[in-house]
Amino acid sequence: MDIVFKNYRKRGIDMSLFRVAIHYGINSNGFLSYDTEAKTVSVDLPEQEWVDKVIAYLNDEHAIEHATGLDTYERLTVKPLESLDNLKLALTRMWEAIDVQVDWSRPA
Repeated sequence: MDIVFKNYRKRGIDMSLFRVAIHYGINSNGFLSYDTEAKTVSVDLPEQEWVDKVIAYLNDEHAIEHATGLDTYERLTVKPLESLDNLKLALTRMWEAIDVQVDWSRPA
């Protein structure tokens, strides 16, 4: 799983940014950026309707069955924007929930 995690300076302020490529449909590509310090997300997709779907999904609380072993799971209540770990976990379930897929191996 390739993900981009960048630390860079912007206008004199240190900022940590997690970016990952996303897509929906056949060829509607974009990316998602998460600021780990401000705990905010921005979504770049061709159609505003799909941007709104992703933002709504990431702002909702989700109950997720998280694997803790080969055949054991724990039910977690996750708020995706609370932390980078929560965001990554929610992104693994986004395709099933709203038909937007994360392209972990495609550069963002």
